[in-house]
Amino acid sequence: MGHVAIRIARAMGAHVVVFTTSPEKMEDARRLGAHDAVLSTDPEQVKRFASRVNMLLDTVSAKHDVNMYLQLLAIDGSLVLVGLPPEPLEVGAFNVVVGRRSFSGSNIGGIAETQEMLEFCAEHQITADIELIRADEINAALERLERNDVRYRFVVDMSTLN
Repeated sequence: MGHVAIRIARAMGAHVVVFTTSPEKMEDARRLGAHDAVLSTDPEQVKRFASRVNMLLDTVSAKHDVNMYLQLLAIDGSLVLVGLPPEPLEVGAFNVVVGRRSFSGSNIGGIAETQEMLEFCAEHQITADIELIRADEINAALERLERNDVRYRFVVDMSTLN
C-alpha cells in the first residue's frame, strides 16, 4: 500500500518524505517519487523532521512505536493509520495533546471514493508494483510474505490454475 501512496501523494502535489526501517527501501522510495527517505531507526535522520510534518500516512501493518511518528507532527498535524497491526498500539496522551495533533484511522472508502481514486490513478498512470506468480507458487509466496520478501504485491496468474 505504501508504494502506491507515495505515487498518489506525489501526483497530488505533496512534498513526500518516506520513513522506513529498511535501508533497502530508501532508494526504492526515491524511485517511486519520494522527495526524501528517512531511516526511522536512525535518530539523527528522524530528528530533522521533529515537529515539521503536516500529515503522516501510516501504512505499517506490524506492531510499531506510533509515538515517535506523532512527535514528528507539526502543530495541528495529523497521523492517519491505514495499516492494521495485529496488536493494539500504545498512544501517549502528551504526543497528541501537545501541538493539537490528531491520530485517526481509515479503512476503505465507499464506491464513489473508490471510483474517484481509480480515475485519479488512471489519469496519472499510477499502478502498483507487482510480482506475477503462478497458482502453484502460492505457498512459497505466503512463506516469502512472512519473511517480508516481496516488493510490493503478489498477483496470482489465474490462467495457471489446473
